[in-house]
Amino acid sequence: MRSQGAQHTMTTTKKNAWKPWHGFAIEIGPDTDLGGEGILMYEYASGGYAPVGSVSTPNEAQEIAASYKAEVAGTFRLWARGAEGRMLMVPTVIDGRRR
Repeated sequence: MRSQGAQHTMTTTKKNAWKPWHGFAIEIGPDTDLGGEGILMYEYASGGYAPVGSVSTPNEAQEIAASYKAEVAGTFRLWARGAEGRMLMVPTVIDGRRR
């Protein structure tokens, strides 16, 4: 015999669910500590790249980019170690302008 009682539905939520922060364990803000593993790179428009320096926060990368004298056109990129241990590009704009 089947019981025709109310069906119970359970909803579960995970407190520590994985967040899609571009491969990082936390959201990267201007003052986020990169653990001493941030690398500011300058990518040339014609191809290739040059390391500019090691940085500890995105704000520090912005300050260093503002004082960097590029001889040819290009773009600054900030790299840091992601949640899985690989070096990933940080999704932030480093434009070399002082704020």
